[in-house]
Amino acid sequence: MEKQKTLNIFHIIIYIFFAVGAAGHFIAFTKPVMLYMTPYVLAIAGVFVLGFSGSIKNNKFILFFIISFLMTFTLEVAGVKTGMIFGKYTYGDVLGYKVAAVPVIIGFNWIFVILGALNIGIILSRKTLFVCLAAGILSVVFDMLLEPAAINLDYWSWHNNVVPFQNYTAWFIISFIFAFSFLYFKVNVYSKTFVHYFIAQLMFFIILNYY
Repeated sequence: MEKQKTLNIFHIIIYIFFAVGAAGHFIAFTKPVMLYMTPYVLAIAGVFVLGFSGSIKNNKFILFFIISFLMTFTLEVAGVKTGMIFGKYTYGDVLGYKVAAVPVIIGFNWIFVILGALNIGIILSRKTLFVCLAAGILSVVFDMLLEPAAINLDYWSWHNNVVPFQNYTAWFIISFIFAFSFLYFKVNVYSKTFVHYFIAQLMFFIILNYY
């Protein structure tokens, strides 16, 4: 009971954390600080989410996380270099340290988006196809709501300032495949903490879209 209470408090903190961050973007004095802190905030928040989800106690999950990070990051590098996966785009400097022109935090946060969407699907149904479709669709919805704010804040920019349909197709396929892999290999780490983190980030970008 005490553990659940602590978890509920943490979930509330997640929402407050991102609400304060969003508010900071609306104030001229604090906006530069918010932008500078973006990659560090995502890294720290992600680590806490992993801790409170209990996932780091599962060796299979850790392996899944590492492989997912390496693969999503590699896809991003290939995408930036060739324009053949997501379309033609380049990253700005807001998201921090880069390797091969791709911010390291991107691969890290990709996984949380997929895990959040995946866990929402699992809450709704335990059928593999439904969960994978839900993960793909929700990830695309997340990206569609993320794009306007991300472009405005110079997270990245698209060729001719147009987000190609190819980008959303890639998001769906990649999320679907990773969700299927998660279920097929029976990683069996389910947590509403991933869901709350997904929703908090989604609300953050929806708010910033009105900036």
